[in-house]
Amino acid sequence: MTAQLGCVMPWKALFMDERGGEIVALPCCLHWIKTFYGYVGAATLEQLWNSEEAQRTRYLIATGHQEEVCSALCPYWMSKQFSEAAIRVLNGSPIFLENQALNNKEIRLRRTALQSKPMLLKVIPTLECNIRCTMCFQGSYRQLDLGVGFWQEIEWALPYTREVTFQGGEVTLMPTFRDFVRTNSDRFSSGVRMSLITNGTVLDDELFDLFAGIVINYVAVSLNASTRETYLKITKADLFDQVIDNVKRLRRISATHASRSFDILLSLVVTQSNFRELPSFLRLAAELGVEAQLLPMVGNRGGENILSCREMHGEYSQVLKKTAAMAPRRVVPQIRHLELLLKECEKGYGN
Repeated sequence: MTAQLGCVMPWKALFMDERGGEIVALPCCLHWIKTFYGYVGAATLEQLWNSEEAQRTRYLIATGHQEEVCSALCPYWMSKQFSEAAIRVLNGSPIFLENQALNNKEIRLRRTALQSKPMLLKVIPTLECNIRCTMCFQGSYRQLDLGVGFWQEIEWALPYTREVTFQGGEVTLMPTFRDFVRTNSDRFSSGVRMSLITNGTVLDDELFDLFAGIVINYVAVSLNASTRETYLKITKADLFDQVIDNVKRLRRISATHASRSFDILLSLVVTQSNFRELPSFLRLAAELGVEAQLLPMVGNRGGENILSCREMHGEYSQVLKKTAAMAPRRVVPQIRHLELLLKECEKGYGN
């Protein structure tokens, strides 16, 4: 009997992330994967989907060697959220259903070169951003030239796709992003769901009107603080109240959406500057009627990673316990993962 796959993301998803100021393709978050498929713009998405490294990643997972490409601390591997046993057949258009059936068959056959197309996309078309968060892992904030065919390639993949997540940089700064969503509004209102990760500072009437007419899965707003003072310290921009107002407007649009309400996530990356605000951050999210999202910091830019300061670990542990005691059920696993990362860090110190 063939063992169940611990993760099927390399068969289902094509993500993009920043590495050394360039955009790379990979099957999931760069923080939890030890490899990448190639550089976006240097090859087509179709070529990257079946690149040598993509096939190697699938082979290692299929042959029981997932630890060679995945971090043992990956929360999705640990939770089995994207395991083979968690696969569910989704409804959609005829072309989507045909691709999904082929994709599931290729998983069962443990194929590494796929004829099926990715069902999930995370798209990063720019590194440009209007703020500079102290803990941001980006190594560059430049505008990108991903080739004239970049948006056409994303459009090519849409019929096979369940969800497209847009991220930056700050993608809402891009006229081409807005044009793409507007041009494909029919697709985004009849099968393909859009998700957005944004700092929430430049949402405007044009975008709010677009959001009201398409199917959205979630909008994650990176706030990273529960107070104006901490937000200003982290971002060097006095835009806290503006972001809060935009979150409130998103909440109203979701509540009155013609076809489908969507989730709004208020996101915080835990740092030395904001960890004491975790309980008040959960209260703020509850007051706004949205869901909190707590994330570990990637790297140690600005010396802000809480795990890099051993003197703070005791207080951090107590704050996590306090936060867990008041957290909504969906947030508790995120806190448990932060606790696990702290525990593993302490092991590294010899405790």
